[in-house]
Amino acid sequence: MFLFLQQLVYNVPSFDLSVTFKDLPKSPVERRSVIEKAAKILAVPSEEIMEQIKNFNSKNAESFLIANNLEHEKLLAFEAEIDKMPGLRIEKSAARQYNSTPYFSHILGYLGKLGSEDLKNKPDYSATEKIGKSGVEHSFENILRGKTGRQIVEVDSSGQARGNKKTVDSEPGRGIVLAVDGGLQRKLYDEIEKTLKNLKLEKAAAVALDPRSGSVLAMVSFPGFDNNIFSKALSSSEYSVLADDPSRPLFNRAIGGQYAPGSTIKPMIGLAALQEKIISPNTIIADPFGELRVVNQYDPNIVYRFTDWKAHGAVNIYSAIAESCDVYFYTVGGGYGNIEGLGIERIKKYLNLFGFGSSSGIELSGEKNGLLPDPEWKRKAKNEDWFTGDTYHISIGQGDLLVTPLQLAAATAAVANGGKLLTPQLVDKIVDSDKNIIKTFDARVVGENFIDQAHLETIRKAMRQTVVSGTASMLNDLNVEVAGKTGTAQVAGQRDSNAWFTAFAPYKDPEIVIVILIENGGEGSRVSAPIAKEVLRWYFDK
Repeated sequence: MFLFLQQLVYNVPSFDLSVTFKDLPKSPVERRSVIEKAAKILAVPSEEIMEQIKNFNSKNAESFLIANNLEHEKLLAFEAEIDKMPGLRIEKSAARQYNSTPYFSHILGYLGKLGSEDLKNKPDYSATEKIGKSGVEHSFENILRGKTGRQIVEVDSSGQARGNKKTVDSEPGRGIVLAVDGGLQRKLYDEIEKTLKNLKLEKAAAVALDPRSGSVLAMVSFPGFDNNIFSKALSSSEYSVLADDPSRPLFNRAIGGQYAPGSTIKPMIGLAALQEKIISPNTIIADPFGELRVVNQYDPNIVYRFTDWKAHGAVNIYSAIAESCDVYFYTVGGGYGNIEGLGIERIKKYLNLFGFGSSSGIELSGEKNGLLPDPEWKRKAKNEDWFTGDTYHISIGQGDLLVTPLQLAAATAAVANGGKLLTPQLVDKIVDSDKNIIKTFDARVVGENFIDQAHLETIRKAMRQTVVSGTASMLNDLNVEVAGKTGTAQVAGQRDSNAWFTAFAPYKDPEIVIVILIENGGEGSRVSAPIAKEVLRWYFDK
């Protein structure tokens, strides 16, 4: 596997411990003695190995892997005792060595032992092989692995060969060249890590895309993990410690984390309102009180208040996005006074067009769809009716609306590139062992021409104004013109909001989109925007 032909992963010699069922002692006492000796050397409970043997034997497997990539001391111990352990054997193989951990941990993923389901779904694999479990290792397993050569022989009931032998030739695995910018990946990781340490936080995600092609330039999820631990003899209990960690280091938040987007959704709501002629660029909406007041139609003494973070006065779409005016988007989303409002069905329609509510199609497993709630969903999920207040909340990226950082990056890229929603792609090309190109991956357009160019230009100007004089003005002193949108999304049951920032640069000819999310980080303008500033400064000054 390669990154701009800088190798990230190597295969190194490895010694594994496997069991062959037919060679195990038939006596339960002797069999347990063998297993207990092995468990003592591996420092795992003997019951753990016994359970594995029971499970795999029931699948009619001939052998399976107990432990891979034995540490040197354990290898020496087994070599000294293996003659006294019938049914166990040491096999030489290859193990992954990841030189880029933890920077690329979620992108690359890891290899692991085959489980019973793997054996069922992969009949051409032997139980002693390893298989991609996550990341690119999983998604491109067939390409990276190649094919194992073997001979197929028909046998009779006594095990004697009958008929002709059939030979299946082996095929070498291929290499993967990632679209990821290695320097950018490390810079983004380092800047987020620094911020998390300062805030005493653990969880974050970030994505950078090329809006011209959809190529993933960087993808970070915190906390990360050391891919190399899976190349060692990791016991079930050791894996459980990692998997049960409340900070979920194995979880890729960039594609699987589902969050309220807060005000970062406002550019897409604004585009929908422009396209549906709910507003024009010059439509003025007044926000004199810092809240929208709705009188109950049945009891005028009851007033519902939908608050803003401050009173903005008279605003149009440019200042509404630049200053992040909630009252403006309550109004264009749910309607108020003489402004009709989009309503939830049209909001859902346009958010769908921007890729929310469905998988982006990236070449990784574990991607979530997010959630675009509507009246039908609310009835099924909560047994409640839908109210205008629900639409107000969705219009500012709150309520039950959920998106992933990758979805927001892809949607921002569509705004930046003139209205093309592209499939994010991690892999640039496939190469052979001599680095000859076998296959390249071109940009894949999911949708286009669903927003007029004039409206896209209006929203891009508004996002530029956010940096020039709005909530992201701290980026205005960069040597490159940036357009962006901050977001501060409240989290139910938690005191601190999630801090968002999405941006693209250069403003007039975008070549990078960046989205940053810091869980419980507070205000996006104070926490996530500064990270983007340092990353973009580095990116354009390098």
